[in-house]
Amino acid sequence: MKKLIINCDDYGWDAPATQAILELGAAGQVSSTTVMANFASDADLRALARLASPTLSVGLHLTLNAGQPLSAASQVPSLVDADGQFYKSSQLWQRFLKGQVKRAELKLEVAAQLRRLSAAGLALSHTDSHQHLHQYPLLGPALLGILRELGVRRVRRLTAAGRLDGRGLVLRAFARSSRAALRGFATPGALVSTFSTEPASAEGFRRGVAAAFQQAETVEFMSHPGLSERAGSPLMRVPEYEFWRGGEARELLRELGGEVVSYRAVR
Repeated sequence: MKKLIINCDDYGWDAPATQAILELGAAGQVSSTTVMANFASDADLRALARLASPTLSVGLHLTLNAGQPLSAASQVPSLVDADGQFYKSSQLWQRFLKGQVKRAELKLEVAAQLRRLSAAGLALSHTDSHQHLHQYPLLGPALLGILRELGVRRVRRLTAAGRLDGRGLVLRAFARSSRAALRGFATPGALVSTFSTEPASAEGFRRGVAAAFQQAETVEFMSHPGLSERAGSPLMRVPEYEFWRGGEARELLRELGGEVVSYRAVR
């Protein structure tokens, strides 16, 4: 059978996202989540450690473009602005291209985020990144090299399967630019991101997964569920939460010839 990982990004980013993911994980409706280590509270991490299991894997949602670093700002000055906050994605990328970001500081912060989750008792299955930084041209290969050095063996593969919009085309270009740097990592063969641009629905799920299954045997569905919407975000978190909570996805998946697995099934 084809295999589908249902991964919830952004665990720890805010209470509505965190609670939604905990509820869906406890109900067995999703099979993986990735944690924003610089946002999640100690209580968030303890709750997730109690829930993690062979059928619910946990990874790092590497965040270098939102909030504050876990490292002291004085240790990573090339990554933060005058207020000690991470630069936004475009700013970080431009600074990296200009040679203004130090690799040693990137590695220090990536290691701190991995270490915080491991110290909380979470056996990490994989890593992805906030807004796909690990597959940005030039920056992505640098981050993937650091992850490899730090012992990460599984990462998300950005493909934007089923995405025909303008952003989907940009993401595909990013994916091609980092293809060589992914060698040596175990990855799903395709990424479904249809719920990033439209309200969650059975039709969108079927279309996205069917397109991805044409590309690969093991596929990841990227989701951002929440109990409320987040101001300024284009994501439609509540419809995603309600779709997964309804349980329709597993029946649709059976019709498509697939089964749900955790990230640990990626080889």
